[in-house]
Amino acid sequence: MRRMRRSTQKIWIKVTLASLLTVAAVLAWSWLSDMRGTPFLAQTLAYANEVAIAPPAAIAPIAVESGVHFQPSDIVWENDIAYVSLSKGRRAKLSLNRALQNNLDASLGAHTVPYGGAVVIDPKTGRVLAISSVSNANPKIDDYAMRAVAPSASVFKLISAAALLEKGSIDTQARVCYSGGQSMLSESDVRGNPSTDKTCANLEQAVAHSLNAVIARLAYQHLSKEDLEAISLRFAFNREIPFEMDVDVSQAEFVDDDIERAKTAAGFWHVNLSPMHGAMLAAAIVNQGVMMRPTLVDEITDANGTVIYTVKPQPWLVAMSAENAQTLARMGESTTREGTARSVFSGRKGWKKGVRTGGKTGTLSNKRPFYTFNWYVGWGEDSHADKLAVGALVVNSEKWWIKGTHVAARVMGVYFKD
Repeated sequence: MRRMRRSTQKIWIKVTLASLLTVAAVLAWSWLSDMRGTPFLAQTLAYANEVAIAPPAAIAPIAVESGVHFQPSDIVWENDIAYVSLSKGRRAKLSLNRALQNNLDASLGAHTVPYGGAVVIDPKTGRVLAISSVSNANPKIDDYAMRAVAPSASVFKLISAAALLEKGSIDTQARVCYSGGQSMLSESDVRGNPSTDKTCANLEQAVAHSLNAVIARLAYQHLSKEDLEAISLRFAFNREIPFEMDVDVSQAEFVDDDIERAKTAAGFWHVNLSPMHGAMLAAAIVNQGVMMRPTLVDEITDANGTVIYTVKPQPWLVAMSAENAQTLARMGESTTREGTARSVFSGRKGWKKGVRTGGKTGTLSNKRPFYTFNWYVGWGEDSHADKLAVGALVVNSEKWWIKGTHVAARVMGVYFKD
């Protein structure tokens, strides 16, 4: 942890004036829009498209907007509304959606998987709509949806693709030829071998079909250690997440060795992720590059029942430009249309017509004990621009019943029900 913090501090020594201006502008636009009664998010995005996007300068923890902290075990349901009792007779009404919560609980509880966690977020507001965790193995890990104990696997390809788009140094339609890298990456896979590289794909196809060799090759050729460190911070890796419940820091480490770092960019180890953070990544991409501050508290009343706090959505990080976020979202749609999540998302019985979905699968196995981490981080959007983001992880043993993709598709089916 100390090494990670020192590394992070070194990055931010290099922060430019543009970084400070970006943060100030986000706050200024939010305040001005509140005064004018107009949607602040659209104005924030308009500004973000006009300036060089840079990571926020501050990496110190940000205070939770509602000012309260509690544990998942403190949540109680009254009919379809979730509450938490606070000190001095206060009470917090939560943003949890009972139908979505029931669906997540049923999906993760249907089979005795070792571990699992899933989170659903409203991308436009940051309101958390459902959280579910299971732990059936030893050691028991409470609140698994908040724990960053699993490798991010190929989910990190989204972040690498974002870095490539932000740097603007590649033609996204250019085809990269490869010959291996399906389950592991050799140095030859990363560097390339013209005599054997006969299969070719562009960046969108690499995201959709999770082509390790293509992402690793592009990272090796175009992304420095500093590039990956910077984009990771912009997507909230290596920093504390401001939330009413404890969320682990998702740590991302990028070594000096070019080959090993390219493997990391393709999703091979060195990066951990929590389902909560996974949902936030998806939310930022579908929200035109802006990651909203996550929140679970809609309002707080005092002992007399008087409302003393009402949530106000706040932007937290500008992860990437709106234009590049839209491009990345289109790439992610190929995952559910023709890529690694096609078989699960192709059946949409009972869904509204015209719902677009996108995201990224991720699979990585650990030998001792044998666990397979099955991720899905993605989003959905209907024709009325109603959006949903999901981060779902199921940890399976040798015999598996369900994956993160199934969990995400099922809860989206409930949300976008016809």
